[in-house]
Formats: sequence, structure tokens, C-alpha cells
Amino acid sequence: MEEVENVYGGEWNSVSFMTTKSGLTAREQSDRFNFEAMTELVLRLAGGLMVAGSTLLWLILPMHASTEQILSHSALSTLFAATGLFVYAYGTRGFRRQMSLDAIKGTLSLTKINMNEKGRVARDIDLDAIESLFLRRPAVRSAPASLYIRVHESEDPLLALTGNTEELEVIHQDLCEIIQASDTPSPTPRRPRAKKRLTPKLFGSDKDKENVPA
Repeated sequence: MEEVENVYGGEWNSVSFMTTKSGLTAREQSDRFNFEAMTELVLRLAGGLMVAGSTLLWLILPMHASTEQILSHSALSTLFAATGLFVYAYGTRGFRRQMSLDAIKGTLSLTKINMNEKGRVARDIDLDAIESLFLRRPAVRSAPASLYIRVHESEDPLLALTGNTEELEVIHQDLCEIIQASDTPSPTPRRPRAKKRLTPKLFGSDKDKENVPA
């Protein structure tokens, strides 16, 4: 399989990139998710306080507590701790989307990242399992577009990224080309491409015919 190196030029406002010889990683830029970052911080703090509170409950237990009181405090403490861990885990899960393509391994990974640029749960998709890629353009010009991936034997498409329509068009085309190159025995190396507005016929909306990469 060919090692593909992409070089992007121009200013990118809604997504950011890390490029490698094996593919690319695109993620939604953090400045679009200020409210979500604050929500994440609040959830982490709340979860931590609940876990700490589960231990403090034992301080209010009477010195000569009965077995019934101990069992009651144990249940309440366990509930506080479990709820706190769940809230904290949900907060560290993150709200921004990231997509990583490894053309050598033949996988596309979708995950959500937190404000520390870390992702806890990723979904790996074999490139052979991808049926099509398509953009869903917004009804309002200022709203973000969405890049979807349709997988074989799945009715619902997967949301990979949201962002500026023009920027997602470039990613859309690159994904299609890299996936096609991964199935070609001796592909012709692609030239690096700067960001530009691509011809509409290559990129259908959700109402148009989807772009099948392979």
C-alpha cells in the first residue's frame, strides 16, 4: 500500500490537521467548543467532589453505630462514589470529534477528544468496510457542515467531523483518493494540495448521490 503524505496550505478555521506518511488526523478546533469545554470542566469537578464526598460520609457515622446504620452508610457511600466516577468519566470523554486515517494499516478511527486533546474511546473502521462518504451541507450558510461515513451492514451513517463546508470538501476528496489508492496495486503518487474551493459535482449533499470511495 502506498504511503500518502498530504500537505495542506492556507488558513483552516474549523478543523486542524496532523499529517503523516501513512495518512492524516483531522480534529475539530477547540475554539468552537468553549461551552463544551466549560461543561467538561464542571463535570470533572462535580464527579471528583462526589467521590470525595463518598469518603466524607463515614465521618458523620456515629462512633457506636448499629449494623443497620453501617449498611445504610455503606450503600449511600457506594452510590455517591459510583455516580461520581460516572460523571467524571463522562466529563473526560470529551465533545470534539477527531478522525484519524492510517492508509498503511487500512483503518479509519473515529473518536471524541477532551480539552486535553485526549480520546478515551475510539471506533476503528476497516477501509474495506466503508461503503461511501458524503457531506451534509447546512441549511444556513453560517452553520457548520457535516462529514458522514456510511459503513456496510449499517443503516445509520457515522458522523466523522463538523466544520466549514469548503474545508470538509477537501478532507472528503482526500479520503476518497486515499481509500481508492489503498486498493490500487501501483498507485500514482498524489501531489500536495492547498485548500481551495472544489467543484460542486464532486461533493453531493445528503440529498445527492454519495461519493463511493472504492
